[in-house]
Amino acid sequence: MDMLNSRDIDKLRPDVAVNCRIFVERCKAAGYPVLVTQTVRDAEYQAQLCKNGYAKTAIPSFHWDKVGLAFDVCKNVKGHEYDDANFWRGISKIGKEIGFTWGGDWKSFPDKPHFQWDDGGKWTNAMVRKLNLPPMMKEYDSMTQEDFNKMMDVYLADLGKKTASSWAAQSIAEMKKQGVTDGSRPRAFTTREEVLVMLDRMMKKG
Repeated sequence: MDMLNSRDIDKLRPDVAVNCRIFVERCKAAGYPVLVTQTVRDAEYQAQLCKNGYAKTAIPSFHWDKVGLAFDVCKNVKGHEYDDANFWRGISKIGKEIGFTWGGDWKSFPDKPHFQWDDGGKWTNAMVRKLNLPPMMKEYDSMTQEDFNKMMDVYLADLGKKTASSWAAQSIAEMKKQGVTDGSRPRAFTTREEVLVMLDRMMKKG
């Protein structure tokens, strides 16, 4: 029987697969050409990796095809798949932000290509081999605070450019005439300080 060694993201546990795809897209967006090289494997293939020195143990855990909790990657540039320190530094930060544990942080057996879902290190190899599995991984919200701020800046700028609604135009013109408002940005949001200033002007007008 052939040994199983897959790079198919769909073979990961569904919640891990979703976040794996987010990881790949975020890496590419940041300028890191990531290629998923392995997702799940069976016990026979794990034993072969161990025999050849590419795995610490002969018994699968997070890569096990029965659990699908890990994946391996490389840089998708021929001849430089594993030699770019900046690449590993960049993608490891992205992977950890999403919630994965990065194998490059391991002291005894550093494994830079490896990412796994163990709920912040709470689940061990021994637990996974007994099919005691971590909870579902929450889908990562890829929108950063910086992204949100930029989106809001654009939205508020667009509101500020909108002209007054027909039903409000006469009242705005009157308040402008009275010196309560300058009439600018009629459909933009109003801050509390702007409201207080306009109320103060109205009170002084009597």
